[in-house]
Amino acid sequence: MSRRVKRFGGQQATVPIKNKRDLDAMMNYFLVQREKACSPIKRAQADRNWFMVLIALNTAFRAEDLLQLRVVDLEDGYVHIKEAKTGKMQNFRLNKYLHQDIKDYIERNELTRYDYFFFGQKNRNFAITRTQANRILKRAGKEIGLKQEISMHSLRKTFGYHYILNGGNILTLMKMYNHDETSTTEIYICWGKDDAENDREGVYLGAAHRKGGK
Repeated sequence: MSRRVKRFGGQQATVPIKNKRDLDAMMNYFLVQREKACSPIKRAQADRNWFMVLIALNTAFRAEDLLQLRVVDLEDGYVHIKEAKTGKMQNFRLNKYLHQDIKDYIERNELTRYDYFFFGQKNRNFAITRTQANRILKRAGKEIGLKQEISMHSLRKTFGYHYILNGGNILTLMKMYNHDETSTTEIYICWGKDDAENDREGVYLGAAHRKGGK
């Protein structure tokens, strides 16, 4: 049985952001918002939004797990969380540059060990909701002229798509997602015919007669 692609807002399919330029534009949008913030509160919110997307893109956590992250969950450079949906454990070491970004974010926002990373506007004792997070992403997508609707789920898929695009192993990605079959993972990240054709175009074997073998 094929896996159905989830819908966002009941209309458009939830798909990854495949174009790296779009990804860069979105991250830059949040950084500009942070730089132009007219108050410390607005600056902290913009910083939170940028950091939320950064963590989502680099961990592929489901929204319900990501938004509940506290400082203690990531501060030592390792992840040890239990997925809310599956009950399975996620245990892995963070990229060293991502870990440094985490430490810088903690320091900038003066967070304590049990604070939420993605704190609410009026009360830091509560994390923002998935609805709020999706609203933030939708606004960003509109501002940068993104043609697709995006959500927290899009970011989870974006991680997997770019992991494979950059030479990652589909079996490893399957384990990361806690999927049971690689076919499920391929459908999940929307890896299709166009992606395969683009990869084929970049391969030219037996090119020793060209300078540098290319």
